[in-house]
Amino acid sequence: MDADDTDSYARETRALDRLGILLGARVQRDVKLAAYTTYKVGGPASLLVKARSIDDLHAVSNALREKRVPLLVIGRGSNLLVADEGFAGLVVVLGEFAEQIIWPEQPAVPRVVAGGAVALPVLARQSAARGLTGFEWGVGVPGSVGGGVRMNAGGHGSDMAASLESIKIFHLLKGIVANVAAKDVGLRFRGSDLEPYHVVISASFALSWGDQQASEAEMAEIVRWRRERQPGGHNAGSVFVNPAPDGGSAGALIDGLGLRGLRIGTAEVSDKHANFIQVDPGGSADDVAELMALVRARVLSETGVDLHSEVRLVGFDPEVASNAGAQVGGTSNNAPNDSSGGTRLDALFGPLVSDDNTLSAVVISPPLPDEAVVELSELFADTGAITRPDDTPSVADSSQTPVGEVVDISTAIQAREVQQAAAGEPVVIDDAQHLLPHERSEASTGVSGAVSTFANTAALGDVIVDDRIGRRTWWKRVPRLRVSPLVGFGVLIAVFSLTLVILASPLFAVRRIDVTGVTYSDPALLGNVSDSLRGASVFTADLEGAQRRLEGDPWVRQARLNWYLPNRVVIEIEERRAVAWFVGVDNRARVLDIDGRVLEVLDGQPTQFMKIEGVGPNLPPGTVTTLVYQAAAQLANSLPADLLPQVRHVFVDGPEALGITLKKGTIITLGAPVDVRNKLTQVMVLLTQQDVSFIAAIDVSSGQPVIANE
Repeated sequence: MDADDTDSYARETRALDRLGILLGARVQRDVKLAAYTTYKVGGPASLLVKARSIDDLHAVSNALREKRVPLLVIGRGSNLLVADEGFAGLVVVLGEFAEQIIWPEQPAVPRVVAGGAVALPVLARQSAARGLTGFEWGVGVPGSVGGGVRMNAGGHGSDMAASLESIKIFHLLKGIVANVAAKDVGLRFRGSDLEPYHVVISASFALSWGDQQASEAEMAEIVRWRRERQPGGHNAGSVFVNPAPDGGSAGALIDGLGLRGLRIGTAEVSDKHANFIQVDPGGSADDVAELMALVRARVLSETGVDLHSEVRLVGFDPEVASNAGAQVGGTSNNAPNDSSGGTRLDALFGPLVSDDNTLSAVVISPPLPDEAVVELSELFADTGAITRPDDTPSVADSSQTPVGEVVDISTAIQAREVQQAAAGEPVVIDDAQHLLPHERSEASTGVSGAVSTFANTAALGDVIVDDRIGRRTWWKRVPRLRVSPLVGFGVLIAVFSLTLVILASPLFAVRRIDVTGVTYSDPALLGNVSDSLRGASVFTADLEGAQRRLEGDPWVRQARLNWYLPNRVVIEIEERRAVAWFVGVDNRARVLDIDGRVLEVLDGQPTQFMKIEGVGPNLPPGTVTTLVYQAAAQLANSLPADLLPQVRHVFVDGPEALGITLKKGTIITLGAPVDVRNKLTQVMVLLTQQDVSFIAAIDVSSGQPVIANE
């Protein structure tokens, strides 16, 4: 392997490990995808999340914003072929919340809203049972609503586009839910503009009220036709898309070359329908891809028709997928950088946070109506003209501008003197005569220096004086200082310099670091973090970065850092509590907390914790183990105090079976990890009533205890 390939593989592995840590208990690791496809072949997915709610999708979106990895959304898997090596990325599967259907009631508008995980045959049959027609063709397509929208599935003269109104889509890279019209998703023959990061939450269909019996008869005919002409077993339906109009069908072209029964390894061209490729149980996906490439090459060389696959190839090398006539599915992990340059669907979701957000265009108001202009002209005739929005400004004509008459200044002075002489003595208005009593100087001093209109009034005590009037706020009484701009700038520079001196002063450099709450946390990490803080100013030390580094330790649930003057930093660590451990395939112990998180991988056996008997997966620290081991860890933590001293270990028996082995050899089988508290209660009752030395086994997996005595 080249050095570049090694580095790329290491980066991808680190990204997947980090994403797994971010998703926590929601994610499963190394899940075989064969069970999620109709071919029933293929390797594992690095990460798989079964979204049981919109919150789970938001959690995936938040994690992907930090670490981008290849994405794949799986519905019923009826058009997927997963490589034997598996898929190095994140697989999202919709859970029960996307299996709901909203039905109309007559005579309401016949609009049906179906979740993205609803099977198309189920939607077709239930629609017919409610007197709705227009979706009968779906009974013959073994896919889901989400997958049907993505591929514009169809058959028997119709397809999704014929009745699809709108789609509710969750954008995994942006964390946005949007209702999108069908015309905006780019539906075309067996394709659309949906990308791996678009998750179909639900879809709305415009159907018609019709005859239930006629719909059921039509569906029965579709099922009969398919059973007669199409094979069963492990396949993904039609492999190749029919060529352009007048190009014939893909099956006829393959059949014309006598390729029925052609086999490579575990894959074979069906004897019943030449456009179907069957695979043996436990077969190889690589055999299927190789057979697709061979059939496509033969058709191209002998007929000149270039076939393209309906099946999405996942996890294959791009060259292998290209030879098979398919695109590699689930490898797009980046949204378009600019929504304006992408599809119409991308534009509806808007740009990413990192995109270049530009201002929208200015909207000009339409011109004013003529009657409005006339009315405004009458109202504002003396103030100026009314300008329409579509008027174009022009240079004013100086000859049309009214100006005053120009006269000599001495002439103007003489004219003013003549006017004053003709008018007699000027009228002088004394403002003092219009002052209120409390505004006069004599009202406050009692000394009268002039005739007052209030001289013969009552005593001054009869005049109400409000001391608050005229009172100035204290800061307004402070004289304003006029400071030169240069002086002000100098003061700012001095303050800034003083701040830098204080920040850089050795007096405030971190010298003392106190750590509390540490038992199992990585001492090397604590040392590195302490070294990075020591010597830095308490004001500027990167405490948030140090906190993130500490919380990267699987043992650390929460880290709190605080600084104290003059030179002290306190690190408070809250550690996760280990409850159990198990041995992996590599014969190394994995220590778990109550959530099933791997806290540490050890070469020895940490006997201070409860052992989970059974060989578990090889997981690195910080990852979350499988569901059954999570349940075993919770069982170890919740054992009753009276039972705990008698327990030798907890054990895992298969993917969904738990049990307890007592120190005297009694085996307690709990079965599936459900209703564990009630099962433990029944066990405790039995142990108090009988001598455990005479009990070989207790089975409470069915909910009722069954005792086997020695």
